[in-house]
Amino acid sequence: MESLLASVLWLAVSLILLIWGANKFIDSASFLASKIGISDFIIGLSVVALGTSFPEIFVGISAVVNNNEELALGTIIGSNISNIALIFGVSCIGYTSLINPSLKRNLVALGMSVIIAIYALNDLTIGKLDSLLLLGIFGYFLYIMASQSKNTQEEIIAEDNTGTFKVIAFLVIGLASLLIGANYAVIHGEIISLYLGIPQLIVGLTVLAIGTSLPELAVTISALLKNKNQMILGNIIGSNILNIVIVMPILGLFSNQSFNELVLYRDVFVMTLLSIMFILIALSFSYKNIPANVYRSIGIFLVSGYIYYIGILSGLF
Repeated sequence: MESLLASVLWLAVSLILLIWGANKFIDSASFLASKIGISDFIIGLSVVALGTSFPEIFVGISAVVNNNEELALGTIIGSNISNIALIFGVSCIGYTSLINPSLKRNLVALGMSVIIAIYALNDLTIGKLDSLLLLGIFGYFLYIMASQSKNTQEEIIAEDNTGTFKVIAFLVIGLASLLIGANYAVIHGEIISLYLGIPQLIVGLTVLAIGTSLPELAVTISALLKNKNQMILGNIIGSNILNIVIVMPILGLFSNQSFNELVLYRDVFVMTLLSIMFILIALSFSYKNIPANVYRSIGIFLVSGYIYYIGILSGLF
């Protein structure tokens, strides 16, 4: 029992370190990006989305190193589910102002990444060709960001009140924290799963997925308080795309792991259904006559559905 409690404590510390590192990296990268003249919109869509996806990315790298690929796959799928059902659900509940409709090319990239993820996992493995296709979507996403020269109203730039040397130091420290936190989160996640007899996939879908989604939740709450709903939309789109097109190729190129069929018929199905709902809701923002209460009701439905999903995975329902 003592070893279990110690692992739970170490897992909590690892997740805190992971999230702290992501926040420091994001702030420092945003500051440096603004200093070299990258547009506000590109900083928001790329740096913030990449920064909030770093926990999942480094969990994926650490999982391959520690031969825990199922833990990593559960983490990215579970994170994408929580980003929509929990994070976007919370933002819909707190909906207070009109959201400018996202450029459709971003939503196309999201849809394509989900479709190829389904194709890749259809045989319960991620092959080399699957990985290359996903990296192709990553390239397309980079092209979209590079071609979007029009700035949005939202800004995610650190204030110019910190020395450049200090910012670079925090950039390095944040990256190191991500590496260390991800490594120990995977190790102790596996220990807990073995001790309790819980499949690694379930640990990834629940504990690690929720833990690594905390940066997105923090950004969402901050954006809601600042009435910046557009930032939330862009962050979820970018984060969900990057989770798939970066982490899955890592698993495919450096591992030959065969996954449990439940990941396809249960979890990928839920992720796909939620992605379709998210895209339709994002497109609906073009219609300015939809009452705010409609989105709040959708938010309550999404969050309630997420709680039910986690309850099923945990064996509570």
